[in-house]
Amino acid sequence: MNRVNVSLYAVVLTVLLSREKTRLLQNALLRSHAWWGQKSPQVAQIDQPSHPPNPGAPRRVLSLARPQRARRQIVLFAYVEPLSDARTKLAVFFSILLISGLWWGPFALSAKERPGSPGIPPEKAAAYIYAVIKADRTLYTTEIVNRLQAKGVTAASEHWEQENALMLPAQFLQHSGKLAAENGSGIRYRLIGLWPIYRRNAPASDLERNALEALRKNPDLPVTGIVTSGRQQYFQAIYPDLAVSPACVDCHNGHLLSPKRDFKLNDVMGGIAITIPLE
Repeated sequence: MNRVNVSLYAVVLTVLLSREKTRLLQNALLRSHAWWGQKSPQVAQIDQPSHPPNPGAPRRVLSLARPQRARRQIVLFAYVEPLSDARTKLAVFFSILLISGLWWGPFALSAKERPGSPGIPPEKAAAYIYAVIKADRTLYTTEIVNRLQAKGVTAASEHWEQENALMLPAQFLQHSGKLAAENGSGIRYRLIGLWPIYRRNAPASDLERNALEALRKNPDLPVTGIVTSGRQQYFQAIYPDLAVSPACVDCHNGHLLSPKRDFKLNDVMGGIAITIPLE
């Protein structure tokens, strides 16, 4: 049961279990609908003694009762006190609220608490994230970098800040990955490769290393697995990073720190590692 419903039940039960609200509930549940919101006339019921009364002594009024039909109700409610219309309606409200909560409570379980509940598998969530990353990077590469370079407007450079140029497509992905990691969701993605220009982009685990080897042979399917960091488990999916632009090929083949300089267009240059927390 989720926290909202638990709190609601606690409040309702606390109110109803108090002495005053218990009387309210009893009156609301047992009072006849015919007397709802009505004030019935009251008739004095006179005590009739068994011996002849003193003619000069005043008679004592023992109780007030309603007419014949109401007298049966007085017997039923002898242990409770009369209610005003507002208090009676309040009791009915709490009664309905309690009954509704007990009825619908089991259906209000969260997806995490409800066994066998439908949800998004981590594989599918990673595929959604990769689709967005791939679309953004492809759009930036083809419609901004390639188009502006072809028209001679500007060029893409590794040192884009100092040269007032465009960032490389790989840098575009790396910077967007840093921003995604800073939003607190726990989702991260980055570029990795077997021949990285900078060591920070090398595989960080056996899973990443084996995935890169597998993607070289079959780039059509991602490689997935579970990794642990501290007490937290993560789902990780590694997708192929293809040389989608001449700028990617030229950068890796011409960079002084590149360990591999024979890349061709559409080659698998590395991988995109997507990491999703499982808890």
